[in-house]
This record gives sequence, structure tokens and C-alpha cells, in this order.
Amino acid sequence: MEETKAETLRHIITKFRKELEKATLEKGLAAEDNKDLRENFAYDYWDDKERMITIRIGKVLKELSDLTKAKVQKPVKKKPLKQTEKISFQPHKWI
Repeated sequence: MEETKAETLRHIITKFRKELEKATLEKGLAAEDNKDLRENFAYDYWDDKERMITIRIGKVLKELSDLTKAKVQKPVKKKPLKQTEKISFQPHKWI
């Protein structure tokens, strides 16, 4: 039985999330090794990798939502309630 495109995209997201966990862990370990983050190449590397994985996950999620969007019906707009009674406002004498 063949996978649908949506199932394939879900598997890709799962794979990216596992990579994201690893990158986040490595970034934390790199931060612990060298407290000065201005001169920490390993921290910068893992931070960039974490951002790229997050961007990839976002792109796949958008593709997945575009794929399933056609199947979802848009909600029907409700008519606004009619105002039956007008309220008059009289400011206080000190205002």
C-alpha cells in the first residue's frame, strides 16, 4: 500500500523534529562548554542548524496545510445582531 503525500509529509516532519531535538541538545552542551557565547563557534553552528531545521519544519507544515486546505470547508459568517434599543449617554457635569 502506497503512502499518500500527507503521510509522507508527516514522516518528514517527524524526522526533522528528531533532528531538532539533537541540535537543541548539542547547542546547550556547547553553551555549557564555553560560557562566552561571543567566541563559541560550536554554539553558533548548532544555533544556525537549529534555526534551519525550524524553517524546514515550517515549510513542510505549510505545504501540508495547503494540501489539506482544499478538503476543509470555510466557516459560514454569522449575521450581526440587530440593535433594538438605543442607549443615550449623558456625561456627568464634571466631565
